[in-house]
Amino acid sequence: MTDLLTANFADHWVLDPVAGLAGVADVSLVAGQIVSVTWRDGEAAARACWAAGANPGPGDPTVALLPALIDLHAHFRQPGANASEEVESGTRAAAHGGYGTVALMPNTEPAADNVETLQAAIAGERHSVRLLPIAAATVGRAGTQVSDVAALVKAGAVAISDDGSPIADRAIFRAALLAAAAAGIPLIEHCEDPTLTAGGEAADGLVASRLGLRPWPAAGELRAVESAIAVLRDVVVTAPTARLHLTHLSTAAALAVVRGAQGEGLPLTCDVTPHHIALTDGWIAGDSRWAWEVPVDDEFLVPTTAAFDSNLRVCPPLRTMIDAFACREALRNGTALAIGTDHAPHSREKKEVEFGLAANGIAGIETCLSVALSAHRAGELSLATIVAALTTGPARLLAITTTSVTPGAVASFVQVDLAASWRPSRATLLGRSINTPLLGRQLRGVVQLTVLEGRLAYQRPRAAFCATMVP
Repeated sequence: MTDLLTANFADHWVLDPVAGLAGVADVSLVAGQIVSVTWRDGEAAARACWAAGANPGPGDPTVALLPALIDLHAHFRQPGANASEEVESGTRAAAHGGYGTVALMPNTEPAADNVETLQAAIAGERHSVRLLPIAAATVGRAGTQVSDVAALVKAGAVAISDDGSPIADRAIFRAALLAAAAAGIPLIEHCEDPTLTAGGEAADGLVASRLGLRPWPAAGELRAVESAIAVLRDVVVTAPTARLHLTHLSTAAALAVVRGAQGEGLPLTCDVTPHHIALTDGWIAGDSRWAWEVPVDDEFLVPTTAAFDSNLRVCPPLRTMIDAFACREALRNGTALAIGTDHAPHSREKKEVEFGLAANGIAGIETCLSVALSAHRAGELSLATIVAALTTGPARLLAITTTSVTPGAVASFVQVDLAASWRPSRATLLGRSINTPLLGRQLRGVVQLTVLEGRLAYQRPRAAFCATMVP
């Protein structure tokens, strides 16, 4: 554990989603507490800048300061699959990615459906990153019996979910939603209809057809979303405190249905992942253009030698540029309140196999911010949208606070050089597994340090440190 930080951060591009302020500012810390924030052009201008998207101009600083990020959906594999990840390596990776808080999904081995396993999932050295456990909604994540939600919440669970396995039985789904409502937490649902998606390897469409991969139809997500919303609509009649969150949505059709349900006033939220906003299924064929770089009428597909990278196998699968656009639009219009990494590390033995046999998942907690910033550089997402989706949005779902960059607050922030670039590799990634399709790709946005509760959780080599340390 490091000492409380005393430092001056002069001439930074500062973003405060809590207060709704953005602009050039100087921030001073004494013993881990923010003692002053001086906005170069005044608070009124900073408020207007945030409302306009919080995007820096040509002459503005390229080093930014924003609240420490919050991930509402990650897997650290502890207990049961420590060869892929564990708390120690996972928290190192999280801090490197700019995260100060991470919510961990319960599909561990065994599932976190009891107090002992729930606590084991977050046990160990944490490197100053705060871990929030999400408990299994049903016993063994089998979808047949609701877990003891009250006991799990008392032990620290911030939500319940059977992530990785949808709750197919609607009666059990309803019971889980009611139990979560009684405990004051949300139910987070993995939306998939296994009767349509079983055996699927890639999204249904041109890529799957050309590559001979078994299709995972978009209808498999849509049907599950519609079913979950129907149950929610029924439950809120007698349990108005119920909250349903649909995680890692990936299709334009499903997001449109969610937006419609939100328009009814239903207590419904959702998130999207960095890979679904930025990648397409074309990557599986070796076409590694960002989703916004693919023309709408581009149907030319010739698989390259880079095809069948098993790091691209993920559930739900990567989809078309139209779906990726819909995921970004969901962030822009507020349908999706967060970008959840769905950080899913896997050992080499589970990934370095034939595409259809590879485990689903991308290790994305260290690259999420850079991917989002790539969308920003392309004009696809404003900085205000990105920062809110990585801080106040997930905080709202998990009912936790986001520290404001304001005098009197304990410092919890990330410093990132928006102009600097890096390449993910075994040498630069700190997680135990490096199953990401972004290996070797140049990414903009280098995290210089992550501060949580006044202490350094991560710091790059001192040559890259962009603050004046005060002895």
